[in-house]
Amino acid sequence: MESTALNVALLRLLVAALLGGFVGIEREQRALSDEHMFAGIRTFPLFALLGATLSLVSGGVGAVVIAGFGGLTALVVVSYFRSSAQGHLGTTTETAALTTYWIGVIAGVGELALAGSLGVAVAILLAAKERLEEFPRAVTRDEMRAALVFAVLAVIILPILPNRPYGPWGVWNPQRLWMLVVLVCGLSFAAWVAMRVWGSRLGFALSGVLGGLVSSTVVTVSFATHSREAPEESRRLAVGSGLASLVMLVRIAILALVVNAAVLVQLAPILGLMLAGGALGVLLVARREPVEGDAAPRLANPFDLRQAIRFTVLYAAVLVAVEAARRFLGPAAVYTASAVAGLTDVDAITLSLSSLAKERLTETAAAAGIAVGAIANTIAKAGYAMWLGSPGYRRGILSILAFALAGATTGIALVMSGAL
Repeated sequence: MESTALNVALLRLLVAALLGGFVGIEREQRALSDEHMFAGIRTFPLFALLGATLSLVSGGVGAVVIAGFGGLTALVVVSYFRSSAQGHLGTTTETAALTTYWIGVIAGVGELALAGSLGVAVAILLAAKERLEEFPRAVTRDEMRAALVFAVLAVIILPILPNRPYGPWGVWNPQRLWMLVVLVCGLSFAAWVAMRVWGSRLGFALSGVLGGLVSSTVVTVSFATHSREAPEESRRLAVGSGLASLVMLVRIAILALVVNAAVLVQLAPILGLMLAGGALGVLLVARREPVEGDAAPRLANPFDLRQAIRFTVLYAAVLVAVEAARRFLGPAAVYTASAVAGLTDVDAITLSLSSLAKERLTETAAAAGIAVGAIANTIAKAGYAMWLGSPGYRRGILSILAFALAGATTGIALVMSGAL
């Protein structure tokens, strides 16, 4: 037992020392660029070890740990006044020293994951000084105001909305519907940040791929609103939306595989050809991009709240239509509900039909319903692009979706003819 306790204590001290070392290395490198530092690669691990040791010997965060922090604070204050007297202004290193002490304390009480996350975050913040300082200078007041509006939407309004059913058949959940508003705005905001950091070519493509993991429909809507503001970026935005649609098809395959692999076997020909057609469309649209460099576009507004709310209202209406189809259409309900549900999302219909194939549906019927949902979703995204997008965006995304639909049609024809 004593040996086990000693090993645990040594592990905590080792983690504290390593994390302090990360911060110390960054500060030592910064000192090489002629910045004044009162602590470096040796001192920061000592700060972390001090915190870890005091928390270990005192059995937690108590008077001894607080006293140690007070002593370190006194040292930091003295160092600050000495350096400021010599003309060295700034408190970053001093603040990092106090934070490193508490990282050691957190490691000392056994919260190694939290200590590790905090230590890495501190090191990244210190190392990214130039990039972080450039970002506020590049952001306009309107963009900052938009970021604050998004924070209000996500952090203040969303949690206070009721999380229970309302409306016809209880299909409307205010919190979930508002989450869709936050999602549309959030993906638009993420695309704007990615464009700022990596440029529009890579930024929009990456945002499209990551957004497709959540909802390709939302990506289509978000990028369509962006294309109105920056029409010169329409083609790149269309490529990003096309990539999101490809990710959606992969997501359908994974969900079907996890829930019922037999459904995926039936669905694979249609899904595979649809994916191949969409990929071909993305490549053709991407190759038609202009040759000029990746200059910063005129994308100033991170998101359009009005368009997000309009899309959410449409989504709420579709929820009622899906439930009505399920209740009143009898035998045709599976395919009708799949088509209507596909106007907004395909995950729910994929999961539900794959599950029903184990009980009340054949694998073929379930696969057909999922295919109907995917095709309906593709057509719906074309409609959203026509409604919200710029002319260039419409041409690009419609070309990609047309290739995907051609692949789906080919797959259906081959399956029905017995060739697959």
